[in-house]
Amino acid sequence: MTPSTALQLQIATLIADDTTTLGSATALKVHLAKAPFTPAPNLDPTTLVPADFTGYAALSPPSGSQLVYQDPITGLFTVELKEPAGGWHFQTTAITNLPQNIYGWWVTDNTSATLYGSGLLDTPVPLTASGQGFDLPTLIFAFLNQSPQ
Repeated sequence: MTPSTALQLQIATLIADDTTTLGSATALKVHLAKAPFTPAPNLDPTTLVPADFTGYAALSPPSGSQLVYQDPITGLFTVELKEPAGGWHFQTTAITNLPQNIYGWWVTDNTSATLYGSGLLDTPVPLTASGQGFDLPTLIFAFLNQSPQ
């Protein structure tokens, strides 16, 4: 049988609220990658090269349940990571380890051991001087809205 919209939305809600994954009481971590990579479901986070410019630190969404909705344009069931205070903003504070390009991001549990997702920026961001900054786009997990019968 084909699951209903209500059931599919409940699946997304369960993931967003799950205390062992996205709804953890210990905040997730969003890391920046300074080397090219290809996002994939089986990506090994230990193969990713984290940014190391002065001022960089992985950011965390608020712990606990994340946002859930059905995107009215795509129809996809969506879990959105809540933004931390100040948003998904990264900024250089010195010239140490510059220049470097930022290619994308990855999301892990609080220990940085379990990968939950990754994504690429539309264009790598070149960081070349102190005081440069940029924001990541809204961080969402979008789930297909059609399950097979």
